[in-house]
Amino acid sequence: MGDDKNDLMIFSAGAVAPPLQKAVEIFEKSRAMKCGMRIGRPNVLFEEITRGDRADVICTGAEYMLDEAAEVGLIDGDSRASLGLRRSAIIVPLGNPAKIRSVEDLCKEGVKVGIATEGCLKGLWDDVASRAGLTDAIRKNIVLRADSCGSVMALINTRKADAIFGWSAFAKLWPQSAEAVELRPEHQIFRSTVVSVVRSSENKADAKALIEFLASPEADEQYTSLGWIRKH
Repeated sequence: MGDDKNDLMIFSAGAVAPPLQKAVEIFEKSRAMKCGMRIGRPNVLFEEITRGDRADVICTGAEYMLDEAAEVGLIDGDSRASLGLRRSAIIVPLGNPAKIRSVEDLCKEGVKVGIATEGCLKGLWDDVASRAGLTDAIRKNIVLRADSCGSVMALINTRKADAIFGWSAFAKLWPQSAEAVELRPEHQIFRSTVVSVVRSSENKADAKALIEFLASPEADEQYTSLGWIRKH
């Protein structure tokens, strides 16, 4: 998959790619380097790395996914860094036609709730519903399931779901079709967007330099403007 003309090849999950792409453009100009990007589902990216496709850096939307990659030796664990946090929210179609105002509204009869069963949102509904003490009531309204962040957002973009469990950042990534209903602080979940050098990389020095840049204040604006929470 990698282009040998690129100094670095970056693999990224789809929903964390927009700020990464913007930050990488700045890095390229400052270093006079060329970086290629491969955007896809983490499980597919891991398969491609395993079979030998060139990758120097990988970025995903939850730490657990790189835990799994570390377990099978795909990444250089010492190079891992968090690029910021995303906050859980209820994502609804623009205009909020079902009038969802709180997590309790997801329990109402006839509300169609969507969840992701893979990717960075895996298990998020359970975490939020359990905090709210509404697991059974919400579960009965989960009628739509998707296998990735992009697929579950498609349920909102096409108005098939009244609400999904997602990240508040989604409203900034898809402002033309979605809005966020904020959860009360006691119901919120945070997950880290994480990046690492790929163990098979033959350019680890530049890969580590990229990660240092991505985690530095120089890249803050690219992330905070799209809803990420950055801490240094």
